[in-house]
Amino acid sequence: MPVAGSYAAIIDDWEGLLVSSRSNADKLPDVSRHTAALEQMLGQTKAMKALQDSHTAARQEATQELNKLLAQGRDLAIRLRAVVKGEIGPRSERLVEFNMAPLRKRARRKTAEKPPEVTTPAASPAGPQPSNQQGSGQ
Repeated sequence: MPVAGSYAAIIDDWEGLLVSSRSNADKLPDVSRHTAALEQMLGQTKAMKALQDSHTAARQEATQELNKLLAQGRDLAIRLRAVVKGEIGPRSERLVEFNMAPLRKRARRKTAEKPPEVTTPAASPAGPQPSNQQGSGQ
């Protein structure tokens, strides 16, 4: 039994099992039915893997083609929006229908009411005044 669950490990295990059972067919007479079934399953599995690989390649090609089409479509949408804006005007509210923001007047800022000025005591030019605190125990 393969330790890893990868496709290659499983196929290698099955092929090794079939080779071993063929080389020991004289000692294992009742396994021919099982080896035939495993050979058939191995063939079907390899065919399905080949089909999966071809679909992977086709999917990658389709993804690349889709990305090209999306890029071309974006360019065309930009051009169409530019024409629409030019035809109906950059300030028209109908631009919203085309998922574009029209140019609008900016709202005036409201002048905030200034709080009354708080007066602070002026500091003396000589610097801070020394405090007259008495120290403990002096």
